[in-house]
Amino acid sequence: MNLIFKMIQGALIGAGAVLPGVSGGVLAVLFGVYKPLMRLLAHPLKEWKNSLMQLWPILIGVVIGYIGIAKLLSTVLERYETQSLALFVGMTIGIMPSLFREAGEKGRSGRSWLSLALAFAAAMTVLIVFKFVIKMNIVPNFFWNMFGGFALVLSMIAPGMSSSVLLLPLNASYVNADGATVTSTLYEYITGAIGDLNFATLLPIGVGALLTVVLLTKAINWLLDNHYSVTFHGIIGIVIAATIFTIPLPVFPGWENSAFIMSVKTNETMSIFTANTGSCLVHLLFVVIGVIITLALDKFNQSVEKPEVE
Repeated sequence: MNLIFKMIQGALIGAGAVLPGVSGGVLAVLFGVYKPLMRLLAHPLKEWKNSLMQLWPILIGVVIGYIGIAKLLSTVLERYETQSLALFVGMTIGIMPSLFREAGEKGRSGRSWLSLALAFAAAMTVLIVFKFVIKMNIVPNFFWNMFGGFALVLSMIAPGMSSSVLLLPLNASYVNADGATVTSTLYEYITGAIGDLNFATLLPIGVGALLTVVLLTKAINWLLDNHYSVTFHGIIGIVIAATIFTIPLPVFPGWENSAFIMSVKTNETMSIFTANTGSCLVHLLFVVIGVIITLALDKFNQSVEKPEVE
C-alpha cells in the first residue's frame, strides 16, 4: 500500500510539472520528498544507493503523471483553447497564496520585494519584445524541444515555477500528427508530443531535461539554501508576468478591425474570443473554477501530514 501511495504522489508531482498554474516542485515540497529528490538529482553517484531505493516508486509515478496528463491536456487545448486558458489563469491565481506562504517561510525583506519587481519587469519586457516587437512565431526544432525539456524539469526543481509559465506565452507553428499545419503555443506542441509519445520530439526534450538537471540542480539548491526569499520572490514575479500574457483577449463589438486586434489576428500573438455577455461569463466561470481547484488542492495538502523522506 505504501508503494502505491508513493507512486500516486509521484504521478501528482509529474502532473503538476505539466499542468498550467501548478508546480511539481511545490507538490514535492508538500509531499515531503523535495529535499531527497534534489539530493539525488544533484549527487546521483553519491546518493543513488540511499535516495534512489526510496524514491524509485515516486520517479515511476512522475513519468506516468507526465504522459497521462499531457495526453489529456493536448486534447482539451485543441478543442477548447480559450476556455482552457481561462481555467489555467484561475489555477495560477489560486496557487498564489501558497506561493507567497512558501516564499515567506524564512521571512521577507526589501530585497525580496525588489527581486519580485525586477523579475516581473524583466519577464514582461522579454514577452512584449517576443510577442509585439519581433512578433516571434517559433518553428519547433531540436533547440526548442530541448527548451521544452528545460521548462518541464524546472517545474520540478524550482518550487513555484510552472512549465506553462515559459511555454504558454510563446507561439509555435508546426505540422501535427494529421499532417495539418497548426499555429498554437509551444506548450500545446510539447504536451502533444509527450501525450502522443512522439519519440523524435521526446529525444531532444529528454536531452534538455537531462542538461537542466546536470547544470541547474546544484545552482538552485545553492540559491534556495542561501537566498531563499529573494529567489522565491523572483520566481513569483516571473509567474505573474507570464500569467498576464496567458489571459485570453476578449474582442468586443466594434473592436474587430482595430489596428491592435488585426495585428493580434495576423501574427497570432494572443488567444482571442468574441466577447459578448455569454462568452465573458463562461470564461469568468472557468477562471473561478481554476481558483477553486488550486485553493482546494492547497487546503488538502496542508491537512495532510508530510513526513520528510530521508
